[in-house]
This record gives sequence, structure tokens and C-alpha cells, in this order.
Amino acid sequence: MRHTHAEWAPGQDDHARALSARGQEEARRLGSWLKKSGHVPGHALVSDAKRTRQSFAALALTCGADEMADLYLAESTFLRAAIQATSQSDSLLLLAHNPGIAEVASTLVKTPPDHPAFYTYPPGATLVLDYDPQGGAAQLVDFTTPADLNP
Repeated sequence: MRHTHAEWAPGQDDHARALSARGQEEARRLGSWLKKSGHVPGHALVSDAKRTRQSFAALALTCGADEMADLYLAESTFLRAAIQATSQSDSLLLLAHNPGIAEVASTLVKTPPDHPAFYTYPPGATLVLDYDPQGGAAQLVDFTTPADLNP
């Protein structure tokens, strides 16, 4: 999952950017979608940037989470290694940033979703996979963006 919409101002520290009101609402809707769809993770790996921590909090999930500084603007190879190194749960949420999160999504899925936003991976884009850590590839289960969900 990519974090939801964040505030932006010239000269602002990127790591400290907060979610906008829109981003808060998007994360709440995504959390509801995850629960209703049966995609509730057992554990989460979350970038320690303010906007990713706030996105995770607004999802209102009950799983534990590890906040990781190394996930902030991480490249796809690092994100993939973080996924493979995690043995916390059978179901994992990775909450990070573009371009790394979009790149790891496209390298993991065998058959990409037929969704126009998959390759742009907008804020809040959420890919659900059935992942085989031994084989390194995954089957598509679901993909959504906040724009797909009713307010």
C-alpha cells in the first residue's frame, strides 16, 4: 500500500509531511475496505515517515506494526527483501512510498490487475497478493485505490 494523500508546502521537510484531510478520509475508507473484503493483515511494516504512520493509524487495523526508518523512500529491492525477511505473520501489510512501492508491486505480481491506476500507483493504491516467499512471485487477489471506494 502506498500512503494516502499528504500535505505539501515548498521547503517542507518531506519526512515530516502530514496527511491532508483528504488523506485521512482515504485511509479510513481503505481500512474499511480491507476489513469488508477479508484482507486484514496479521502484521504491518510501515515507513517511519509521518504520512505513512498516519495512514496506518487511520486504517484502524488491530494488527501490530513495525515502524522502519529504512522503508522511507526505499527502493523496490529493499522493499522486497523486507517482505521476504518478515516471519511475523502469514498476512503482511507493507506501507511505503513511490516509486519503490509501485516498482515492487509490479515485480511481485505475475499477472497485473486490469486497472488503469496500477502503473501510476496513486496515493492509497492497495495491492493484495497471495505471495509465495519461496517462489518470489505472487497471484493477484485484489487491487483498489481510494477513487474506487465510495466516500
